[in-house]
Amino acid sequence: MRCMMAVNVVAIDGPAASGKSSAARMLADAIPGAVYVNTGSMYRAAAWKALKYGINPADPDPVRLNEMLDHTVMRFVSTASGLELEVDGNCPGAELRTPEISAGASAIATVPAVREKLVEWQRQMASGSLIVMEGRDIGTVVFPDAKYKFFLTASPEERARRRLVQDGGNLSPEEIARVAAEIAARDENDSTRTASPLKQAEDAVFLDNSAMTLAETIAFMQEKIRRKVVLSYRVPYADTDQMGVVYYANYFEFFERFRNELLRAAGYTYLELEKEGIAMPVIEAVCQYKASARYDDVIDITGCFAEACGVKVKIVCRIYRAGKLLVEGHTVHACVDMKTGRPVRPPRFIKKLIEEK
Repeated sequence: MRCMMAVNVVAIDGPAASGKSSAARMLADAIPGAVYVNTGSMYRAAAWKALKYGINPADPDPVRLNEMLDHTVMRFVSTASGLELEVDGNCPGAELRTPEISAGASAIATVPAVREKLVEWQRQMASGSLIVMEGRDIGTVVFPDAKYKFFLTASPEERARRRLVQDGGNLSPEEIARVAAEIAARDENDSTRTASPLKQAEDAVFLDNSAMTLAETIAFMQEKIRRKVVLSYRVPYADTDQMGVVYYANYFEFFERFRNELLRAAGYTYLELEKEGIAMPVIEAVCQYKASARYDDVIDITGCFAEACGVKVKIVCRIYRAGKLLVEGHTVHACVDMKTGRPVRPPRFIKKLIEEK
């Protein structure tokens, strides 16, 4: 079972032209020591090299494709114009933004061998500095354990306008409609592909930035990062068993400690909920163990209100030690009227937190 060192990753996903590349670049610039990685350009580069190799990205020959990948080296290098993707010692630059390459990238991204190789390279890039990485499956596949996750989107029309501005195109209604149709088609292709489809991670912060400036988008993300609830806890000797590791059932107590802090961060406590006549008993608890915590370890517990459906509330939790994911899981709570014992709707503030997430 793979344990990922992903606390130092900010994962930004979203469809084409949602502003995630610009947002990721500016966010990385705003965080001292952070490094920006554009994974979309890597798939474009794979399509670019495939075409030069005489390989059809939409229907590649597996043998030739694997041969190409085995002889490909990608890395990001600093240039006068900023960070550029270098492929086998060359910087394709603007060649990666042609319609032919865009279509090729979408096609080649569905090939499992390509995704496996690029995901491997992407994970290697995140072995050192804080990484701000954007793409379409960063928070779900590449770094499902990233400490910070965002999913950016905008209307197809707004994304078409942005793409045309970026490429210096004609902003006529007809041209915007044409590009919006192309973007919608790519969304459908990316969302329904078998290999790593485009989708929002359960614990990602969703943001429709159709009516927002880039500066407003960055400010929103910085505020979410600043407000993220992380509970640090030093493991006492009493929490460990004869083998010297934390007793498995104690992780549910750690989840409970975190839920207290999550409520406090929202301006509530269990007592205040009870004063309003609401109890939230646990009706389901799930915990997946990936590595052990030991006596005197300092662990970081984080998570969020993930879902409110009917009378139920789901809270996800993850526990890290020095950036290594130890445990992940969730609890489901029923909202109950304390006087009647009957189920009730979740408190409004929880629904609001989930909507804003």
